[in-house]
Amino acid sequence: MLPKTATGRNMFAIVATGVATTVATAGILLYLAYHEVRNRSISEMTNAAATSAANVETRFGALKTLSFNMRSYLVSATQAGTSSRSAADAFLRQILTDNPAAIGVSTGWEPNAFDGKDADFKGKPGHDATGRYVPYFARSGDTIVHDPLIDYDKPGAGDYYQVPKQTGKDLFTEPYLYAINGKEVLMTSFMVPVLKDGKFIGVTGVDTALDSLSKDLASLKPLGAGFVALISQGGSIVAYPDASLLGKSLKDSGLDVEAWNKVIGNQGEPVTLVNADGSQNLAVAVPVNIIPGTTWYTVVSVPIPALFAGLKSLAITSLIVVGIATILLIAVATFLANRFRTRLGKVIAATTAIAAGRMDADLPDTARQDEIGDMARALEVLRDSNLARIRLEQEAAANRSLSEEERQRKAEADRRRAADMAQATVGLGKGLKHLADGDLTFRLAEPFATDFETLRADFNAAVTQLSETLRAVSLATDAIDSGSREVSSGADDLSKRTEQQAASLEETAAALDQITVNVGNSSKRADEARKVAAIANESAAQSGRVVAHAVDAMQKIEESSNQISSIIGVIDEIAFQTNLLALNAGVEAARAGEAGKGFAVVAQEVRELAQRSAKAAKDIKELIRNSSVEVQNGVRLVSETGDALKTIEGYIVTVNQHMDSIATSAREQSVGLAEVNTAVNQMDQVTQQNAAMVEETSAAGATLATESSRLRQLISQFRLAGALRQTASVMAATPSHQPIASPARKLSGKVAKAFVGNAAVKESWEEF
Repeated sequence: MLPKTATGRNMFAIVATGVATTVATAGILLYLAYHEVRNRSISEMTNAAATSAANVETRFGALKTLSFNMRSYLVSATQAGTSSRSAADAFLRQILTDNPAAIGVSTGWEPNAFDGKDADFKGKPGHDATGRYVPYFARSGDTIVHDPLIDYDKPGAGDYYQVPKQTGKDLFTEPYLYAINGKEVLMTSFMVPVLKDGKFIGVTGVDTALDSLSKDLASLKPLGAGFVALISQGGSIVAYPDASLLGKSLKDSGLDVEAWNKVIGNQGEPVTLVNADGSQNLAVAVPVNIIPGTTWYTVVSVPIPALFAGLKSLAITSLIVVGIATILLIAVATFLANRFRTRLGKVIAATTAIAAGRMDADLPDTARQDEIGDMARALEVLRDSNLARIRLEQEAAANRSLSEEERQRKAEADRRRAADMAQATVGLGKGLKHLADGDLTFRLAEPFATDFETLRADFNAAVTQLSETLRAVSLATDAIDSGSREVSSGADDLSKRTEQQAASLEETAAALDQITVNVGNSSKRADEARKVAAIANESAAQSGRVVAHAVDAMQKIEESSNQISSIIGVIDEIAFQTNLLALNAGVEAARAGEAGKGFAVVAQEVRELAQRSAKAAKDIKELIRNSSVEVQNGVRLVSETGDALKTIEGYIVTVNQHMDSIATSAREQSVGLAEVNTAVNQMDQVTQQNAAMVEETSAAGATLATESSRLRQLISQFRLAGALRQTASVMAATPSHQPIASPARKLSGKVAKAFVGNAAVKESWEEF
């Protein structure tokens, strides 16, 4: 059942993951160890079988050499004409004496082929009734007996003679039992043909017992529990731990014939054999090459439990390690979980305290750079934020108290300002009343409050200025009378000239309208040509960009090819280094002898793979080099296309610039003509307006004389400070007739600003 807390579940997951990882690792190691032990055991079995096969070949090789020597001696004697049966017998006896491995030597010749004296030796000792030279020397205890060969002319029993005669080739016979001193001995014979000018004339041979070889092979214990068997080409058992099976064929031995044939048929490959008791052995066969066409087999068989005896202890050790690792993981996880819960509990307690309002709570682990440290620091930020909020609330309460005092002070200042404003309002109202009555001699003598003192001074100055202005208006009235008469006379002359000018301007405006239409058409066609040139320019620019993109893409392809070439170079170098390492490994394996044969095979395979990798890298590099050349050609062609497009684009840009200039000039001409036309029209309108204004001016002169008389009457209503001088000569000398700004308007603006919201004062001032 899973723990209830998140920490417990996390620790459980960590422990479970660790245990699973440890078990998986142990399983993988056991799997690898199994295959390593199996491969090493098979290699040792193969080496043992090969060693046994080499020993067998060495033993049989000595017998082959002995047979060849016998043939050479006898052939030489017959060719020299010195062949003597007694000498040949002595030679054969000595050969048998000097070679303990041989239990018999023999030679057999065709009729009269040895010395031509078969008739002389018929029935003699060591000869049969034919008198042919067919001696056989064999050991009998401590002595050597001399008998003639038997059954040499019969198929089957005489195959030792008949087969070499028929084939002309060496013969290594299948194992057979032969009684020597009343005891059945397993033996084999090696027979070689004697040829003269390519014609068969006899055989020589050596017989050897296989019991010594069988004992030597049976004494071997590969991997401490296996055995070595020797099987002939015909399937006869030559060596086997069970001596009762020696000389028997596999099918008569009670062994699993199919499995043994499979072992022999798959030389060098391990095959499982099932024994009679149900146990299983792993067997490997290695051929024993005796003579061409004749092959025996050494078979090494080892019980499967013996192959993996060391693996059992490794498995037990792995289980112990897994158990210890599991216990350690649980202990470490428990320690870490308790430590984590303790630290987390402190943070939770601090969080609870802060939530309850205790801002002085101690925050642990704020300096730790882990997740709990992050939580503690975040909680510290929260506490500081709450402290800042409390402080701001206190400051806000204090600020509210200060704002009330400030409001009271402001109200008192407003009351004082209202009293000052009332004083100024009463004074100004009195002054404005005198001004409304036309009394320009009145002045405000009583001082106002400091803020309104400037207003009193401005009022007095405005009244003074108004008085002076009215005096000047009175003086200008006479000048207006004289000027109005002169304006009326000049207006009549100007009216006539204006009518003539208006007629000329109408004709000019009509001609300019026609020119403007023509220039506008030219400007329109120039704009259309410029747009076509701009489209062509954009198409050329687009083609240039496409070509540039193609060049960039092909350059990137070339760069990628170069990078691939570099990578292939690294692979080639790695393959070269791997080849060297494999060669060195092969040398070291050769130095290790039999123990390094398996590693030497692996090193050779690695070396071949490295050579194949180097060849493949070389081929790829050549293909990339060819691709780079083609890409460079493509880049060159695309670049030339881009240059041609850029040249065309330049021409189009030039044409476009010329068309822009033409269009611009046409537009400027059109605009200029339009402006001239507009100016002429305006002049026409102005001329007509001038004519109208001349008439109006003439009428205005008469009106002005009337108004000046009325103005004189109005000015006489004001009481001014000094006498009014009406001197026409002084007014005629005045350099300018510009209007004078009204002092009353200036005073109105200032009063409006000072007394905003005082409706009574505003209404009185607007009436004035």
